[in-house]
Amino acid sequence: MLFKALSAAVYGIDANLIDVEVDYSGVVSNEDHFHTVGLPDAAVRESRDRVRAAIKNSGYLIPPTHITINLAPADLKKEGSGFDLPIAVGILAGRLRDREERALAREREGALLNRLSASLVSEASTETMAKTVLPETMRVLGATSAALFVPASDGSLQAVLTVPPHRDGEALAMARYAFTHGAYVGLPPGEAVRALAGPHPSVEPLAAGARSPREDIFIPMEAASQPRGVLQVGPRSRTGAGERAYGEQDVRLLISLANLVSVFLERERLEEEAARTEALREADVLKSSLLSSVSHELKTPLAALTATVSNLLESDVAWDEQSVRDELQSIVVDIARLGNSIGSLLDLSRLEARSWEPQKEWYEVSEIAVAALATLAAPQRDRVRLALPDDLPLVCADFVQLTRVFQNLLENAALYADDGSPIELGGRQDGDGVLLWIEDHGPGIPAEERELVFEKFYRSPRSGTKAPSGTGLGLAITREIVHAHDGTVWVEPVVPHGARVIIRLAGVRATTPAPEVRQQIEEVS
Repeated sequence: MLFKALSAAVYGIDANLIDVEVDYSGVVSNEDHFHTVGLPDAAVRESRDRVRAAIKNSGYLIPPTHITINLAPADLKKEGSGFDLPIAVGILAGRLRDREERALAREREGALLNRLSASLVSEASTETMAKTVLPETMRVLGATSAALFVPASDGSLQAVLTVPPHRDGEALAMARYAFTHGAYVGLPPGEAVRALAGPHPSVEPLAAGARSPREDIFIPMEAASQPRGVLQVGPRSRTGAGERAYGEQDVRLLISLANLVSVFLERERLEEEAARTEALREADVLKSSLLSSVSHELKTPLAALTATVSNLLESDVAWDEQSVRDELQSIVVDIARLGNSIGSLLDLSRLEARSWEPQKEWYEVSEIAVAALATLAAPQRDRVRLALPDDLPLVCADFVQLTRVFQNLLENAALYADDGSPIELGGRQDGDGVLLWIEDHGPGIPAEERELVFEKFYRSPRSGTKAPSGTGLGLAITREIVHAHDGTVWVEPVVPHGARVIIRLAGVRATTPAPEVRQQIEEVS
């Protein structure tokens, strides 16, 4: 350590002649070295002894590696022709302690901010962020409590987290004052500290709503010139930080922490805004798809109905009985198509709203399959082959809903597969569940579309693919019903071409088909 005391008051000689260097380890080293310029040997010995004794008595126990200190003459105490070196060294030690404390405070601040910056990158919510920041802040500052306040959905300021958990209505009122006025509340005295507030007002706790003096500090947080919340730290722990109040370095650290939290809150706000924007965009796309699909599916049968009825009403056309029956039959078909479109929309909305919950009972799969086949037109029904083994277990399902699933999948296969190609409805036991499938030999479904086909209104963009009419809701309804039965549904390719839609349902019970059902299966097969 280098002590350089420059003063004309030292020993009554010119200050430029004095240069004292002390190198020590621990409190005082036995290897002390003194280098002087222009001083007699006796003065050197006296200076060495007095400096060594002064260092021993100074209480300065943390040796810096190398430091230079300048003392002004006002810091030195004259005694006759010299000065009191113990007092001078005490002044030096005090200054070194202050410098060391500032360095440690800066190191502490940097370490805390680096640690929290790395941690906050991965935090997913304001609450988890607060659980990281507040305990660390209390530990570093020796605070007895800490709290984070942010605006609620209605704009009122609420506590996200208080550590330790407690209710403090007065602190909430003070935080709301700081938030509303952008004011720093409870800063320690001193111009240097108050200057840290910048353009923000600095007020005493009593002026912010406290009923009695408090030692809390409230730091308002801003981002993009908008208030984002308030960071509060309670009084210092008497056991952890002694009686020393918060100082300039502590306030500087709190402001840095508040800025860090503000950045996190602003990032979270922007992410929520981006999510809302994306949701609105998806809603617009879905609305456009809905309007396009529904308008086409409703307009086509309505147009056909209008044309047919108009033709029947024409007075200049002589209609025979068979022609009238044919026209009326086409009206029935168009009405059925219109009803199916409306029914599909209503069924999907009920499923998504969980208002069409399955009424589960134990059924034979073959019984449900036969019911689904009965809903198909004769040309479609004739193409279906049932491959359900006699020992296929019972399934716990809603009869109507599972019939709708088979109906949707069979109609879809008949529409997309080659005309006249066979369609298989099969099944087998799979552990504690059952696998059911509908297989066709059409063009198949590419791997990249095997998840998309279950989305509402999805239509394959592939050229050359048959594009039958429909709302595009059949597979979406199928997925919702299967999920309501705690099952899964997926698509697999068929070699050399085709698609197999597979459903897995859990919770089965062994059985054999009833005689009447077995007879129906044999008739269909």
